Amino acid sequence: MSSTGAYIFPSQVHVDDELRQRGLSKPMDVMLDLASDTLKMDFRAILRNGTEEEVNDPRFRRPLINLMGVAGWQRDLRTRDIQPVCVAGMSLGYLSAAAAVGWVSLEDMVRMSSLMAAIETEVFGETDYVSVFFYNCDPLRVFDELRALGLDQLLHLAATVSSNQFLGACRLSDLDAMKPALMKAGALYRAIPHSFPGHCALMETVRKRFADEWTFQDPYGNTALPLVSINDCRPYTSGETIRQHMIDQFTTVLDWRGIIDYLAGLQLDAYVVLEPSAFVVKSMILDPECGLTPVTGGVTGDL
Repeated sequence: MSSTGAYIFPSQVHVDDELRQRGLSKPMDVMLDLASDTLKMDFRAILRNGTEEEVNDPRFRRPLINLMGVAGWQRDLRTRDIQPVCVAGMSLGYLSAAAAVGWVSLEDMVRMSSLMAAIETEVFGETDYVSVFFYNCDPLRVFDELRALGLDQLLHLAATVSSNQFLGACRLSDLDAMKPALMKAGALYRAIPHSFPGHCALMETVRKRFADEWTFQDPYGNTALPLVSINDCRPYTSGETIRQHMIDQFTTVLDWRGIIDYLAGLQLDAYVVLEPSAFVVKSMILDPECGLTPVTGGVTGDL
């Protein structure tokens, strides 16, 4: 008898040498050809010979991560005896999850992902705005300490990752000014390389441009397997609703902790985090209140 499970698709991550090799693994062959043809760039050549800046250009990296998630999903369904109940994705992984269950074609998925990145590059490419991962801290206390110094306007909350972790957006040059408050709050933090802001008021221009510029080349419809939304932590199968959530997520503070709590409440047999899974799995392990025990899977199997 099959076990019940949920699949979790990861957010974008930095592409290092190991991830390059995973991207070139056999299950990715068709995916790389599809992306290359759709976006008119040679994904295989970039993975093999591209510079660090080229492989981490979000117009390339994000579609790659999307395709790795879908390829991993397909492989895992063939090799693991799990009956999926729902899927979910963190940030960029929301689009991977939606495409995996058939909301849109893979061609539209990579086109959408690349367009999002292109608009963000135009808006933020000449600025020093970045996403920052904060951990080992209470998010409320961090903002209380910043507010006490009159600096809370420098940091924008982007996602509540867990009880002791969150994603923020700010200017890289403002981190030094915030450092005393962050230290007082006990916060450890790391600016995410090759990363623009996300999921906050800073993204209003990006949101509007994306909504105006995006069109589907293939129809989208209702899916059979629910997708748990990153916007409100509820399950949906409506293509139109999911499309609107993709637009709204630019300026919505994401409740990733709420997603985890929702999935834990389903009391399923397995929760599979697809690669590149390290960030999501580490986040769960570091959260003392996380109710899930993740297993990992993907295009090259368990990590």
